[in-house]
Amino acid sequence: MHELKKRMWLGLLLLGLCGTSFGQKLDKAFRSFYTGFQRNVAAQRLDALQQVIYFPLQTMYWIDGMNSFSDEEKANGLIQADEFDQYADTIFNDQVRRLIPETDVSRIQQIDVEASGDYYKRLGRLIDKGTTLLELYCEYGGNSSVGDHYFGFVFGRVQGEYRVMAYYTSLRIKK
Repeated sequence: MHELKKRMWLGLLLLGLCGTSFGQKLDKAFRSFYTGFQRNVAAQRLDALQQVIYFPLQTMYWIDGMNSFSDEEKANGLIQADEFDQYADTIFNDQVRRLIPETDVSRIQQIDVEASGDYYKRLGRLIDKGTTLLELYCEYGGNSSVGDHYFGFVFGRVQGEYRVMAYYTSLRIKK
């Protein structure tokens, strides 16, 4: 029952994120970044993808009040640059390689960091002042219920360059 309640809250949160209009147009720099990201994902250019990732890369997702992860557990979700090769195929898996190249930039959602919980606030502290986080959320799967299989990428601008700030999925990356 607790798992069902957790999924309902996650679904409502994500529905809210996806249902909001993107009041700010995506700038040309992000559009260019995203096009390159799509190409690199499709071609499995892991070296190029590693260059656009902000390390440590957060690979856990949590919602305040629903997940009771300690700071140590949250830190365990971070992947360092020297660990990337170990987790690259898990992050850029078949579903990611299938969906990212066909997912239009218009699906990217702006995150209101100030109105968000701890997860986005932690990421928001890492990006350039006056900029915002951007998120792409994708669901996939066959006959399972809504929200069982998903992944998301969070992007942000660091020192003037767009980066992948986080990746999350329905499965835990680091065990």
